[in-house]
Amino acid sequence: MSENTIKGQTKLTFTGTKPQTKQATKKSRPDSETSNSSMDELHTIQTQLQNMTEGITSLRDELKSMLKKEEIEELITSTITTIMAKIEENMNNKIEHIVSSKINEMQSKIDSLEFDNTNLKEKIQKIEDTTTSENKSLQEQVNKAYELSKFAHQKANYNEQYSRKNNIKILNIQENRNESEESLAKTVTSTLKTHTGVDLLLTDIVAIHRIPTKRGKTRPVLIKLKNNSAKSTIMRKRTPMKNNGYQLVDDVTKPNQGLISRLHLHPDISSAWYFNGSVYGQTVADERIKFDIYDNVNNVIEEFRRFRRTGVSGR
Repeated sequence: MSENTIKGQTKLTFTGTKPQTKQATKKSRPDSETSNSSMDELHTIQTQLQNMTEGITSLRDELKSMLKKEEIEELITSTITTIMAKIEENMNNKIEHIVSSKINEMQSKIDSLEFDNTNLKEKIQKIEDTTTSENKSLQEQVNKAYELSKFAHQKANYNEQYSRKNNIKILNIQENRNESEESLAKTVTSTLKTHTGVDLLLTDIVAIHRIPTKRGKTRPVLIKLKNNSAKSTIMRKRTPMKNNGYQLVDDVTKPNQGLISRLHLHPDISSAWYFNGSVYGQTVADERIKFDIYDNVNNVIEEFRRFRRTGVSGR
């Protein structure tokens, strides 16, 4: 017997000898013949039953050897699980291979980038070191140039102020439309003679002219005298000139004028003035201190006081 499956059903096919059936014949013999015929038929049926019994026995044995449904499902499940495990293993191996390959490739690129980055850092460090060195050198040169420039400016201011040491500015001398250098000199000498008694000779005047001032104001008269003696004689008469509406002032350079203005704004300075080519300031503690155009006022005051205490100058 063999097994065929059609749409989930099992069909059994017998493989034993198929019982033979005898065609029925018409009665043409007496009862004895009928009896013999019946015996023969009985024997035939018995034979067929025996063959069927053998077939059933064989079928039973074959059925015993067949798998049950649960076993088939278990076998299928086991087979599928094994196949899936193999597929999964193969896929994992392939994925691991691909991932490992990509990781190696990325690591190679990372190593290359790190190498380039290291080289770049070294180059940048060299550039920074070079730049720092150059900046330091440049800063030193700038500082040196600044010091030289400051020193030159101080010297220039000193020389300019020295060249003005015999100059006097007289304020509030009225202007005339047709004023000349000669007429202005006569006006100045006459004013000094009248209000101070000083007899200024024209030969003592090296140069005389007016200088610019704010619009609407009377331009001051600048006199350059022959010597400092003549200047001192006139400057001693500042009070009577002031009482008569005039003002006598020194011809101070612009840097020194700025210094005087800066001293007037300082809280520790009560007054500031120009004298004999230098600028001085008096502190609220009645200290008379000499200042220069680039001085730090606080530092100069502190150094002056330190010198008075210790006798050691920091300047």
